[in-house]
Amino acid sequence: MELTLSKQPVSVMETLYDGVVEQPLECDVLLPDHCPDIQKILRCEVTLALLSWNIQGERATLDGIAAAHLYYTDEQGILRHAEYKIPYSKTLELRSEPVKPAVDITQSVDYFNCRAVSPRRLDMRGAASIHCRVIGQNEEQVVCGAQGMGAQLRQETVDMVHLLPSSPSRTDLHEEAELGYGKPPIGEVIRLSASARVTDYKVVPGKIVLKGEATVHILYRCDEDETLLETMEYTLPVSQVVDVDGLDEDCDCTVWYEICDAAAQPKRSDTGENTLLALDVSLNAMAQICKRTPLEAACDCYSTEYECRQEQKQIPFLEALGPVSEPYTVKETMDAGSVKAVVDVWCVSGPVTTHNEADAVTVSGKLLFCMLARNQDGELFYSEQPKEYTKKLALPRTCDNVQFSPRTQADGASYTMSGPQIEIRCNVQISGEMYGRRNKQLLCGIEIDPSRKKERSNNMLYLYFTAGQESLWDVAKRYNTSVEAIQKCNAAENLASGEKNMLLIPMQ
Repeated sequence: MELTLSKQPVSVMETLYDGVVEQPLECDVLLPDHCPDIQKILRCEVTLALLSWNIQGERATLDGIAAAHLYYTDEQGILRHAEYKIPYSKTLELRSEPVKPAVDITQSVDYFNCRAVSPRRLDMRGAASIHCRVIGQNEEQVVCGAQGMGAQLRQETVDMVHLLPSSPSRTDLHEEAELGYGKPPIGEVIRLSASARVTDYKVVPGKIVLKGEATVHILYRCDEDETLLETMEYTLPVSQVVDVDGLDEDCDCTVWYEICDAAAQPKRSDTGENTLLALDVSLNAMAQICKRTPLEAACDCYSTEYECRQEQKQIPFLEALGPVSEPYTVKETMDAGSVKAVVDVWCVSGPVTTHNEADAVTVSGKLLFCMLARNQDGELFYSEQPKEYTKKLALPRTCDNVQFSPRTQADGASYTMSGPQIEIRCNVQISGEMYGRRNKQLLCGIEIDPSRKKERSNNMLYLYFTAGQESLWDVAKRYNTSVEAIQKCNAAENLASGEKNMLLIPMQ
């Protein structure tokens, strides 16, 4: 009888790129014609948006846009705003051309400086960090079954994880909103910040149905009195369907939204005043999806009849540790000595690093607490204060080589003014998918030589006294019999693993 092998493919994860690259952000610009001259720059901040990525051959190209927002006062002390868009593109060289690539990208602003060369000309210089990981998924054939020529297999259940490739899915929101009751009409929108979160999702074959909400926070200058500043906040519902090939209900999904662009344009109502806002928000639905497939694979073999040669390979397996969605509140106290009134507060999330421990991953990040206020003389001023934070995330189980690229979103900033201090609180959402890596020795091939028959004793039965921690597989392999034969000839209590017992070894 000839040897018959059955094989199945397993996904072999290969990291083709994992690194941080710097993206310069530079522009030399003039103020728009409708903006008054600069008297004093209060703040210049940048928001990053990843628009798309593309992989061709051994290159990955990332396209994004940086929006630089200038906040300044004119000669009359009136708060003004100007916005500049800085598109960027980054090409990364991969180690090889990936098969079914899975891409994970996070971005953060390292620094950004703005200098007024003249009352109408600006020199902007800065840099962003782009962390990109590209994983290719090749296939390796492993032995799952063998019949004939006395072949015996030791099998192990492997939880095979396959990453499903997905790309950003764009959606645009349009809504006309009213100002709150008693709010004065809008003269100009000065500052706008937008964030979005997924509140619920459902997986159906080939699709993810998302529901969420986008929050838009607005600081505006009033129409009748240019020195008066007001804030408003709106919540827009989001509903979206994302197509993913190979997706089913058993897949593990981590989904989130990333803001691409946001704008608010004042509109006149029936009263003839600017009490309406046309809100436009563009966002990408993002997803990390892993599909688990249990597989019985052979890790050792022998033949009870002939000499056997096995081909073993060390296969790197990706282990899904589960999605992370951790809320975290960060507080910071600022000096209120010269503050007469707080105009607006917000937080900006900075770079994030991770540190692996035996049973946890520690996430370390930095928040920039920002405050726009008026002093005792009624003049506008800007103040900021950095705050470092750490959050320890427990691992669901011990695992080597944990990989975690956290995403942090800072929103919901609020403040309390008490005496000489202002306490600012910010809600930070830490999210992402945790993975581990395990290497397993599996059989990729077996050769049994019929010309090298094993010599067997004429004895039909042996008595064997096991040593501690000795497995039935080791005993059966030593005597060229099968595990099943030993199990049939012995009572269950004598087969207990790790105990010293007497076994009957049948020679079959």
